[in-house]
Amino acid sequence: MRFSLLLVGGLLCAEPSAFELQSGATKQELKTLQSSNKNLGDILATLKGQTSSLLQGQEGLKSLVEGQGLRLKKATSTLATHSDNLKALKNTQDAQADLIKQQAQLIDTLKTQIQANQEALANFEKKNADTQKLLENMRTDFATKLQNLQKSIDIQANANNKKLRELASLQVQMLKAKKESAFNKDPTQKEKIAKEARELFKQKRYKEAEERFAWLASLPFKPAYHEYMAGESAYFNKAYQSAIAFYKKSAMLDDKVNYMPILLYHTAWAFKNLKDHANYKKFLQSVAKLYPKSDQGKEAQNLLDEKSKKR
Repeated sequence: MRFSLLLVGGLLCAEPSAFELQSGATKQELKTLQSSNKNLGDILATLKGQTSSLLQGQEGLKSLVEGQGLRLKKATSTLATHSDNLKALKNTQDAQADLIKQQAQLIDTLKTQIQANQEALANFEKKNADTQKLLENMRTDFATKLQNLQKSIDIQANANNKKLRELASLQVQMLKAKKESAFNKDPTQKEKIAKEARELFKQKRYKEAEERFAWLASLPFKPAYHEYMAGESAYFNKAYQSAIAFYKKSAMLDDKVNYMPILLYHTAWAFKNLKDHANYKKFLQSVAKLYPKSDQGKEAQNLLDEKSKKR
């Protein structure tokens, strides 16, 4: 634009040629042209001023744009910084939210534990109160119980003294009975000892009688009978195992004797007293079957019948 304006100005300000100076019309035209040139100069000056203003405006606008660009860049940088800060803040908030959540869970757990501890404490206090009450009752009753215990001890001591006296007396009696039960085991005196044994049996001195009957059977002297009588002595003395053993030996020696129903019947009852119900029933059946007309056979059958009815 500057070059075009200079070119126009040069053309307008050029000197007229010799031909142009020699023509009158041309002079007039030259005046007109000079006047036009002057106008064009003014216009050009105006255009130059406007161009300068435009250039200055363009420079200002450029400076403004550059300034705006710098401010925009700065704003963009600031915005990016704010964005990073916001992201960091969000991450921090998320972390704090997680922490708050964990703390809330921890608080819930602590509340549960506190409630459980409170319940346990309440139970403990109740038990402690019950224990205190029990201890109080124990303290209240202790004196009475101690007094009663002392009375019991005194009573027991008196009873023990009495038992000691009784034991001493019993020992004396046992020593005396031992002396009485001792007999001279002289085979030549077996008839006398057999008679003595029967007398002791009648007097219910079964242990002494048993010793003599067993000795007589071992000689042997009427072994089947004396084994039986030894069994009877043991039976009435409630020595049921010994009685069964004596009865068995007697029956093996002779099972045709007239006392066999009694032997079998007492054997049955010895087993019953020993809680051996199978053998009890077995021997009752033997007595009832082998000796149905005897008193023992009839009694055994009655017992069997009663037992059947109960079933």
